Amino acid sequence: MSYCLITLKKYGELIRRELDRRNLLNGSFRIKAEEKHLILPINRELTKKELSTLSKIDLTIEQSFSDTLLPTKFLPKSHLDVLQECFSEKELDLTPRSFDTIGDIVVIEIPEELIDKKEAIGSALLTAHSAIKTVYAKAGKVEGINRIRPVEFLVGEKKTKTIYKEHGVRLAVDITQAYFSPRLSEEHSRIANKSKDNEIIVDLFCGIGPFAIPIAKKVDAQIHAIDINPGAIALLEENIILNKLRGTISPYCGDCRKVIDKYKLENVADRVIMNLPGYAIDFVDVACKTLKKEGGIIHFFEFVGGENPEKTIVEDISRELEKNGRKIDSVHEVRKVRMSAPRQWQMVADVEVI
Repeated sequence: MSYCLITLKKYGELIRRELDRRNLLNGSFRIKAEEKHLILPINRELTKKELSTLSKIDLTIEQSFSDTLLPTKFLPKSHLDVLQECFSEKELDLTPRSFDTIGDIVVIEIPEELIDKKEAIGSALLTAHSAIKTVYAKAGKVEGINRIRPVEFLVGEKKTKTIYKEHGVRLAVDITQAYFSPRLSEEHSRIANKSKDNEIIVDLFCGIGPFAIPIAKKVDAQIHAIDINPGAIALLEENIILNKLRGTISPYCGDCRKVIDKYKLENVADRVIMNLPGYAIDFVDVACKTLKKEGGIIHFFEFVGGENPEKTIVEDISRELEKNGRKIDSVHEVRKVRMSAPRQWQMVADVEVI
């Protein structure tokens, strides 16, 4: 509990200066901003004469007690702790709790109602998280053949490239050059743990290498990594150098259909990774073509809604396999990767194909 003065914001700086001149500010607590007022901590009860002098600046000024003031050395646990001093309760309720942290860059989705507060939210993230250097806002959906999300710079260092670390892997990421989601971190590790020495693996939509790099770091496999985005392949090549690998990665830039034919990758794969939910279903024929004739494993990713997404994804991949003269021998695992939209999941099915 501390003595304090409550004054209108428009007079706040004048009152603060007058209190400071008279050595009346309590430096142990932080000034708190509310919707229309400032609460200034003072180190003792003011006399009637002192209040009368201050009321010449603000007629509405009043003396009170407060137990909501934060200590000067208060370390916020999150950006919400910082914003509670200047946001209304409604604004705090609308402020996103989650965001993507990629190295020292944050990418956050700002709701329409808080567009005029986006810089304040960005600054609060920098204040709350000392390791964060740059904040961007999502400016649209992932789009185009290169799968790039438009972003808007908010605050911090004006850069788009960083080093992201997960499970002992280092990845160079440029958020304007290639799609990357830290929310798939566990999936990258899971598939690496399923891969085996001496396997030949084809990653049809490899991006910057979040699957290929962990696999090659863990096992002595031969990985063919394909992506149509030249920016993604350039980053993959950088990531191959960044990491000490047991296996080998061969990067290819181009449409996976053409790459498979051009580089004679038919019937070579023990394992195929198809992480392109929303579009992977259209490339099951390519996966069938690159799998060994005796079969292998496909990791198939898809966006699925409905009451039983686990059943749906298996039915979808099974139907497309049969169109291409293949079938599921066994289902190793089906799991929800993350919620992608209300009542919709990004799913993965690991299936043994013959």
